[in-house]
Amino acid sequence: MKVLVVDDEVGIAKSLAWMLDHHGHEPTIACNGLDAWGLFVADPESWGMLITDIRMPGLDGINLVRRVRAHGSGVRVVLISGHGDAPDVGELSPAAFLAKPFRRAQLLAAMQVA
Repeated sequence: MKVLVVDDEVGIAKSLAWMLDHHGHEPTIACNGLDAWGLFVADPESWGMLITDIRMPGLDGINLVRRVRAHGSGVRVVLISGHGDAPDVGELSPAAFLAKPFRRAQLLAAMQVA
């Protein structure tokens, strides 16, 4: 599955991409929400999943997902954050949430329920 990985912390984005690649997925990294939006709209039907950090400068993860949903995409979403409790993701449904740090097994499980 083609996965768009979005995190302004490059090390985290690369680590996620590595995990996904080793489980047969095709990750593409974007280091901010605006770059991710550009990649998404260039070929919206190609993405199977969006994994995005919530807090990022410029276009944050919540507003990125809102744009994706407004575009009519049913892409699966996993929101990640190292800041506090899970956000209310009801309006972004279907979506899963993971608090950083998390283990590979937790990521793979979240991808299944997203």
